[in-house]
Amino acid sequence: MAHRFLIKDIALQAGLGQATVDRVLNRRGNVRQQTIDRVQQAIVALEDQRQQLAMTGRKILVDLVVEAPQTFLYALDLACKEELPLMRPAVIRLRSDLRSRFPIDEIEKQLSQILRRGSDGVILMSPVADRVKEMVNRLEAANIPVVTLATDLEDTDRTAYIGLDNIRAGETAAWFTHQWLGARPTPSIVMTLRNNRFKGELERAKGFQDTMTKQRPDARVLTLTEGRDRPHFLESLQEVATKKGLDALYSIGGSNISMKSALKAHGISPGVFVAHDLDPDNKSLLEAGEIDLLLYHDFREDMRNAWRIILSNHLGTKPTELSLDQSMRILVPPMLGRRATEAPI
Repeated sequence: MAHRFLIKDIALQAGLGQATVDRVLNRRGNVRQQTIDRVQQAIVALEDQRQQLAMTGRKILVDLVVEAPQTFLYALDLACKEELPLMRPAVIRLRSDLRSRFPIDEIEKQLSQILRRGSDGVILMSPVADRVKEMVNRLEAANIPVVTLATDLEDTDRTAYIGLDNIRAGETAAWFTHQWLGARPTPSIVMTLRNNRFKGELERAKGFQDTMTKQRPDARVLTLTEGRDRPHFLESLQEVATKKGLDALYSIGGSNISMKSALKAHGISPGVFVAHDLDPDNKSLLEAGEIDLLLYHDFREDMRNAWRIILSNHLGTKPTELSLDQSMRILVPPMLGRRATEAPI
C-alpha cells in the first residue's frame, strides 16, 4: 500500500496501534477488512491535510478577464469580494479587467500581457474568436490554467468551464414559456440577445428555439440582437411588439429595465417575461413582478469552483467533478427572500 507518511502518523489518524498499521501496510495478513479500510481512509485524510499545509500562506495570483453587461459585472465583482476572504489556507490575489465592451483585439492584448508577466490562472468570459482561442492555448501551454465562465470555448485546451449548461437553460425557459402560454393560438414570442458572438447566448437561443418548435410549432419566434446600437434595438422591439403583439419575451442578453421602459412607453407589457442572471436590475424587476421567471447561476459558487480548479492545478490533484445541471437555479417573484431561492433544479 503506497504512502508517504510515518507509521506513527497513520496509526494516530486511524486510531490504531502501530503494529496493526505495519501489518496492513506490509500485507502480513490476519487483519480484518474493516481495519484495512481504516488505514486506507487515514492515508487519504493525511494526504488531504498535506495538501492544505502546502497551500498555507501561499499567494495565488488569478486574472479575471470578462466582457459582460454592467449589471453582470457588478454582481460578479460583489461575489468575488464576498468569496475571496473565505478561500483559505491559500491567499488569492485577484487582478481584474472587467468591461461592458471589450473588443477582441483588447482581449487578445490583455491575455498576451498575462502570458508575458505570468499568472497562476485565468478566469475568462469572452466572445468566440480565433485570436482568443489561440491565446487560451498559449496560456495553457505555459502552464497557466484557463477557466471559462458563463460562455465556453470548448474547442480549446482550456482547463474547465464554469456556468450553466446553456442549451439546457434555453430549453428550460421554453418549457416554462409553453406552460404559461397555454392554449393561446399562434403566440408571438420575441427572443433577445446582447451579442451573437457569445457562444453561451447562441446556445440558449438554440435550446429555446428547438424546444418551442417541438412544443408549439405554431408559435412565431423572432430574434432581436442588441449589438452596439441600443436605441435602434429598443425601437425594433417596440415596432415588433406593436405590429405583431408580444405574448412572451425571452431575454437572453439583459438590458431588461431598458426594454421594459421602452415597451411601457407604448403601453405594452409582455404576457410572459423570462430572463437570465440575478443582478440588481433583474432583482428589482422580479420584486416588482415585472419578470415572471429568472434563470441564473450563483456567482459565488462559480468563483469558488473556478478558484478550486486553479488551486488543484497547482497541487497536481484532480478537482471535484462539476455538474452543469446542478448549477442552474430559478426564481419567481414569490420566492424572493426565501431559502428556496438557492434550490437547484
